[in-house]
Amino acid sequence: MIKFFRKIRQGLLSKGNTGKYLKYALGEIVLVVFGILIALSINNWNSDRLQSKKNKQLLRKMSKELDQHGERLSRLLDPTGTTAYKATFAYRATYTDSLYKILDKGIEPEDFDYFIGGERYYSITLNFNTTVFEELLNTGNLYAVGSDSLVEKIQQYYQRYKRQKFYNTEIGTKVADLQKACSLGYIDFEYWYQKNPENAIAENSWIYEPKSENYVSFRIYMGYFRTHSRIMVEGLTVINEMRTELKTAINNEIESL
Repeated sequence: MIKFFRKIRQGLLSKGNTGKYLKYALGEIVLVVFGILIALSINNWNSDRLQSKKNKQLLRKMSKELDQHGERLSRLLDPTGTTAYKATFAYRATYTDSLYKILDKGIEPEDFDYFIGGERYYSITLNFNTTVFEELLNTGNLYAVGSDSLVEKIQQYYQRYKRQKFYNTEIGTKVADLQKACSLGYIDFEYWYQKNPENAIAENSWIYEPKSENYVSFRIYMGYFRTHSRIMVEGLTVINEMRTELKTAINNEIESL
């Protein structure tokens, strides 16, 4: 092909036909530029096709990750506490609300079974799988995975989760410390009550004295426990709503690719 064009140029030059040669040369330049543009267009189309395929794979993986979050959230927000164990934030919120009302009015004999048989505090880890998000963030693919609005929703969702995880750790640590302060009061009383209720009540007169140190310590402990439970229920409810919206946005993005 190159030899063919070269012969044409040489033929025009040998005949001294400068005008036709210039027109031919211009046409050849246009042809070359046109060929380059086509090659670039094909290359861009292929790159876009590969990026689109990659984005679909990443978004499907993130969608599955969000499904895992949904399963965890449904357990943590179960108000009955029947999902394997009673340590759900929603159950704790209900229990501590009721118990705090008892502490405000003063403990009575008929309250003891509820008082003792409820939920003791221990840490609930908020450790969702964020592998896909971390992969997107660390590889720089986050900002190319979809539309600007989708990227913003992804960032907002995972930032909200990170903040809620921080609250759970910080306030939870305070609750655990306040629980330890009740070791010689409520926790010791709970232990002996389960063995011999009458003796436990007789030897722990503080349970009828709202101004006593043990009573006040337990009320403060329950107050923080209740606050922690409420904050987590409210925060995780918002996160679950954001998760649902993000799932919808991801599905719409996948369909558009």
